[in-house]
Amino acid sequence: MPDLSMLVAISDRGNGKTVNEIFSGYDPSLTLLTLGKGTANSKILNYFGLGQTEKTILFSVLATGEARDILSRLEQALEMKKPGHGIGFMVPLQKGEHKLEYELIIAVSNRGYDEDVMDAARAAGASGGTIINARGLSGPDADKFFGVTIHAEKEIIMILAKSAIARGIMTAISEKAGAATQAGAVTFSVPVSDVEGLQPPMPSLDSGSPLDRSSE
Repeated sequence: MPDLSMLVAISDRGNGKTVNEIFSGYDPSLTLLTLGKGTANSKILNYFGLGQTEKTILFSVLATGEARDILSRLEQALEMKKPGHGIGFMVPLQKGEHKLEYELIIAVSNRGYDEDVMDAARAAGASGGTIINARGLSGPDADKFFGVTIHAEKEIIMILAKSAIARGIMTAISEKAGAATQAGAVTFSVPVSDVEGLQPPMPSLDSGSPLDRSSE
């Protein structure tokens, strides 16, 4: 079986032409494109002069070498090292022998509670996240996302974090916005590699406490 990885790239809407040009010449096994939004609050958006946080999210399964090559080209073309210019990473689809430095935390919550999830995550050290609105089917034919059943009116919050703090972030979400709360969030994580564009938390504009500086 070939060494496969899932490439995930999150960038501002309007970069579709650039992404398509980079993907030309490759033959991915599977490519999915969806829309989402970033989690920067309005104060941060106003501070940086940003008008919107609408995002395009790409999931593509390729040979690991090709995925790494595309990610490198995306990083350069979209200038991911600059805050707010996008983020990319790879999810290995074969079990690796070494612990990876980063994890993708996925929280599935009831619609309208993404801020509760992100407030808990930021307090535990998360730098930001990306939200996908989800609708599914109840019953035996329910859609699944990474093996978790998605019912109607849900939000999928994706948070990229270092493995050293990922467990703390998941615990904070569970305590503040978990199954026992109105948010009803279910949280899990998968290891990722080749992370590009992740920015550290920035000081609060008011009090000096960590706030979002998401490049997602």
